[in-house]
Amino acid sequence: MSFREFFISTEPTMTNLNGNIKPIVSVFGVPYDATTSYRPGCRFGPNALRDAFWKIEVYDRALDVDGEKLPIEDLGNLHPMPEPEQMVDAVSKVTKELLNDGKRPAIIGGEHTLTYGSFSSMPKDSKLIVFDAHFDMRDELYGRKLSHGTFLRRLSEKMNAERFIHVGGRAASKEEWFLVDKIKHITSTELLEGKQFDRLIADDDNLYVSVDMDILDPAFAPGVGTPEPGGISSDMLLRMLRKLRGKRIVGFDIVELDPSYDASGITAIAAASVFSTLCSVASLHEL
Repeated sequence: MSFREFFISTEPTMTNLNGNIKPIVSVFGVPYDATTSYRPGCRFGPNALRDAFWKIEVYDRALDVDGEKLPIEDLGNLHPMPEPEQMVDAVSKVTKELLNDGKRPAIIGGEHTLTYGSFSSMPKDSKLIVFDAHFDMRDELYGRKLSHGTFLRRLSEKMNAERFIHVGGRAASKEEWFLVDKIKHITSTELLEGKQFDRLIADDDNLYVSVDMDILDPAFAPGVGTPEPGGISSDMLLRMLRKLRGKRIVGFDIVELDPSYDASGITAIAAASVFSTLCSVASLHEL
């Protein structure tokens, strides 16, 4: 039995495969929000994103990629797990298995803790680029060492700081502002003032991309677990993701979509657009 068969319930809804074509991405959802510190509900995020994906236009004119024709494999969702350590272990094992099979993992959260599991399994020559309002570099959060607010701190303790790039931060503890100076980063204020994102990624070719939907200003994404005023627009985020064209995307995740606070569905639509854009960018470079 594979880890996919052991950990995942088969509820695929985005699969779009014809014949034996290799998928651009292999999707699995992580409906987990047990360490959420503000608004629970992102455990419903994976299926909300899937539902929105079928309702948006996915031809990307800027990249000239037709998302309707991209081969996507949807494996379903991880089974519910009570502890974050169990969840990240399952995510790590499924991610590693997909990579060993020559596939590109695309993970839908759920909370940001999952990235600790997925990026831990990535090739050592890859870098993590995180789009997030928060730095997630606290030593602990409400007594937990592993949570959505500490995952990047835990990763930084086991990996070289050169493997991390942070984009869009604007809300953190005083200690976190000090720690983030040790990695490449650009804040949301700097982005809005016109500082160039391109220079941040110029020398990096193998990337794992993690998008926390709270990078967006709540005006564009109200349905997130921990909203923070002062963020960027959805247009700016999509433009930055398209600038990853030419990079080798080894995997990605989209996290913290909380449909419980997304009455209009605008956040789910934005998350689905992020998913479609990342699939399009990934399709332009072979694994």
